[in-house]
Amino acid sequence: MMFDQAAMGPTWAEGSAQGPARAGTSVHVVDSLEGFRKLRPAWRALEARDPFSSVFVGHAWLERVLRDGAGRWRVYVVRSAAAQGAPVAICTTVLHGGWNADAGAMETTLATGGLLTGAELTGILCDPDHEAEALPALARALAARPWGRLVLAQDAAPARAARLAACFPADRFAVEAGEGAIRLQVPLPDTFETWLQTGASRETARRVRRFCRLLGQPGAARRLDQTDRDSFSRDSDALLALCRPGWDAAQGTDGAGRRAAQVRAALANALRTECLLMLVLREGDRVVGGLAHVLDHESDRVHVLLGGADAGGAEASIGLVLHAEAIRWAISHGFTYYDFGNGDAAYKRGLGGRPFRPAQVTVRRTGGDAGPRLDRATLGDALHGLVGLLDAGRVEDARRAAAQLAALAR
Repeated sequence: MMFDQAAMGPTWAEGSAQGPARAGTSVHVVDSLEGFRKLRPAWRALEARDPFSSVFVGHAWLERVLRDGAGRWRVYVVRSAAAQGAPVAICTTVLHGGWNADAGAMETTLATGGLLTGAELTGILCDPDHEAEALPALARALAARPWGRLVLAQDAAPARAARLAACFPADRFAVEAGEGAIRLQVPLPDTFETWLQTGASRETARRVRRFCRLLGQPGAARRLDQTDRDSFSRDSDALLALCRPGWDAAQGTDGAGRRAAQVRAALANALRTECLLMLVLREGDRVVGGLAHVLDHESDRVHVLLGGADAGGAEASIGLVLHAEAIRWAISHGFTYYDFGNGDAAYKRGLGGRPFRPAQVTVRRTGGDAGPRLDRATLGDALHGLVGLLDAGRVEDARRAAAQLAALAR
């Protein structure tokens, strides 16, 4: 995958719900797992043509995600006669419903589908040779659906996300362009020693040599294991246990439980799709640290998914050893980038991390657009939001929300 710096469901032909006709393009909406699976050959072919594709928008990665999120997603497939009817763009969206205080109404938010798994990078697939026709067609199809906000979050192709947002009519939609969370990535050389000499800082390289050398000595107190299918359940439980206290403190018990379930599903998905690298550091039989990654085999990138260390141990040395050994593994297996994920911690820069900011683009319906803003598929979310308004004593807001839901349910 490059980073850009600057099966068919029901057919929505151009000229119907999408707006003015555009010869040669059509948009198909897939909302069933069967339809999604039929798309696999064409989807995989488009992945290969898109230089900004990543594992997180790949068919293999999304299959389990969409299966587990039934009813909460739609896939928009743009086909072109100029490409012999093949898909030239695919956009996977997830739907959420909730109260918009500014609008004084319940509305649906569309977000790019990789976020169903908490993926930190997402986006749409598009054939660069057909982008000029594909993005306007996709924008018209999206604009025809009921929603109040479209979020193109953590998009690895910022310029493409901006071009898509620009396709929405300015008299009906407002575009808010920004940057996502900063993330650091390490360009990987041909050898681990070269990385130590030219990538890592001098002090970091010195510490890496000292700590990692201790792992290889006979009778060493610590040992490093790589998770396989047989040890996955045990190792993932241990890693989540290391992370749970921090999540509890930051998000509360319920929020931490949801986070743990989401991460566990992502780890299992990575294992299923043969793109999991998990390293576990032990002292005797006790796990003192763990680091899980998602491997992007097509673009030769290693993405950090989750890391944890025993608060009772030397956390700094644990994290350093795990990242260094993961980088060693990545180099030996021919990967070209090591992606730390979100965050700008100093230790990442010491390991050679260079900053990158994905796109964060939001498209909102404005007063000039009279279209509906709440999709029936998010009625359940809206009802939960209504209960929340009542619990907060916001009776007038709750009345407006109830009237809106009653009108939609008729």
